[in-house]
Amino acid sequence: MSTQEVERRVAHVVLRLVEQAGAWEESGVRVDFPISRRDIAEMTATTLHTVSRILSAWEVQGLVEGGRQRLVVCDVAGLKRLAENTGK
Repeated sequence: MSTQEVERRVAHVVLRLVEQAGAWEESGVRVDFPISRRDIAEMTATTLHTVSRILSAWEVQGLVEGGRQRLVVCDVAGLKRLAENTGK
């Protein structure tokens, strides 16, 4: 249950970053400044390990693409569904 809440917080933060600093490119919307997983962990009051696990799972699902201080949201609608999900 708490993992779902953390995932929602991370989704909200990533969507806010896309909204404030998103740049469209072929694969999706890139956060247009260097952002690390540690930065996202600090913004969501969670651990680096948790953010890494969530973002890795999202990469497998095709929601995001990551790299060294790089984040591209490939499926904005899918991420919004995760952010709005109030429970399963």
